[in-house]
Amino acid sequence: MAKDAKRHGYCDKLNKALIGICLAALILCYIFTISQYKSDTFTEIVEPYTVVNLEDGGKEYLFDLRKLDYRYSGFMFYTSHHRVEVYNSGKLIYSFTQTGGIWSSSTGSAYHFVDINEKMTNIAVVVTPIYDVVAGYVPEFYVGSSYNMYNDIMVKSMPRFVASMLILVISISLIVYYHFMKKKMVIGEELIYLGYFALFIGLWTFMETDVITLIFRNKIVEVVAPYLCLMFVIPPFVLFFHSYLKFKNEWVKNTIITLSSLELIVLSFLHFSKIAEYRETLPFIHLMMLLATVYVVAGVVIKMINKNYTRRVRVCVVGLTLFAFGVIFDIVSYYKRIGDSDQLGRYLFLVFLVLLAWDLLKGTYEVIEKGRRAKQLELFALTDSMTGLLNRNAFETYANANDDLEDLVAIVADANGLKACNDTHGHDVGDEYITVVADIFSSTFGKYGDCYRTGGDEFCCIIPSGKDINLERLKKLFLAKVYTENAEGDYKFDIGVAIGFASYAPNIDSNLRSVVKRADSAMYANKRASKKASS
Repeated sequence: MAKDAKRHGYCDKLNKALIGICLAALILCYIFTISQYKSDTFTEIVEPYTVVNLEDGGKEYLFDLRKLDYRYSGFMFYTSHHRVEVYNSGKLIYSFTQTGGIWSSSTGSAYHFVDINEKMTNIAVVVTPIYDVVAGYVPEFYVGSSYNMYNDIMVKSMPRFVASMLILVISISLIVYYHFMKKKMVIGEELIYLGYFALFIGLWTFMETDVITLIFRNKIVEVVAPYLCLMFVIPPFVLFFHSYLKFKNEWVKNTIITLSSLELIVLSFLHFSKIAEYRETLPFIHLMMLLATVYVVAGVVIKMINKNYTRRVRVCVVGLTLFAFGVIFDIVSYYKRIGDSDQLGRYLFLVFLVLLAWDLLKGTYEVIEKGRRAKQLELFALTDSMTGLLNRNAFETYANANDDLEDLVAIVADANGLKACNDTHGHDVGDEYITVVADIFSSTFGKYGDCYRTGGDEFCCIIPSGKDINLERLKKLFLAKVYTENAEGDYKFDIGVAIGFASYAPNIDSNLRSVVKRADSAMYANKRASKKASS
């Protein structure tokens, strides 16, 4: 029991280390990025001196560069789902107009860095929206060192990038752990649901970071994959909480999953047929996510009203509260800033994920311990405490359950003179006699079948079919071990054992006990022959 308590304490420490590692990684990343950040990079916001509305819905922003500091070498701004062209004195010096082709009509999201110099007096930035839903977007424009502006964005985004990476690492670990361990033990499906739920959240937040926007220009990643992740996340999200909190309303769960699947099919058809692409139908995705969230929150509230304050409910109350706060904060941020608007949600989701994983792994460990203790009790019930062989209960269980008697062999043995040993030397010495005979019997026949202590000094080995054995050779080996033990062992008794064999005969035996009974008869015949020889 002390060993079990020590192991349980170790598991608790390991689980707590999950949170510690995640927090330490984020803190170190934050400290590192702050130490790398320089406040003297001469970056500032610039305003256009005029804005021209174009006939195609785009806007032209005009800038006078003559008053800018000579140290400014770059011009930067961010757009999402816009075509961009930059002109200097009517000459095109930068363009961002390539779409995703068959994947999307959009150019995606990007930070634009345009080199400027003292010879440039006026530049015009033409920004044309791809979709009507982004037509009202007004970019912010910055001037400074292109390298420093790029580096600043990268450094500031790094903690969020690391948080998304941690979510991905944990989710993949849960998925691998589930598939690796499910064959060895009973693991609840909520673990795999959590793994996929976290995987799609992690992929979405990962692809939405400014780090990916800066270094990975791929239209699929920019305009397709994030929306697919948001739609893929709903089924495992609902399945996880339904299983984790043991909700009863199956029809609601099935309805949400069915609607989510239909939404994925319909929106994908609209997107790839260019009728309405994912960005244009984003409100429908948000609506389905809201519906799934309401289902989970309502389920938690109902459990609280019913005073069902289980550990899992308490974990969800804390985690969902934090996560909901982060989501609300980030939705507001989405409409107020450029670039990666997920400022808080991924951190709070990471904490929530660690709490859920911790609770699930802790529960899995408890199940393992219960199963181990149950097997241990079962083993105690079927094992002879003195000899370590299987006991009479185990023999009866096997005899009642076994119908395959083909080529089966039964070997029985009986210690000679045990009563005289007990009467002369006491029961402690008699117990030693039984133990010595059991060891010889098991070492000879145990490698071929299961050995049982079926009575006080009676032993039986059942050798199933498929074992290549020579009964006469085994009998001689057994008697040789008895002889050696008598010669070399310092015992108060002489070891004598009668032994008998019987093989299954279909025309004689109807069950296992019949075979054992014939082996008993052979053993008693051997015992009688030994007594005659000794007299």
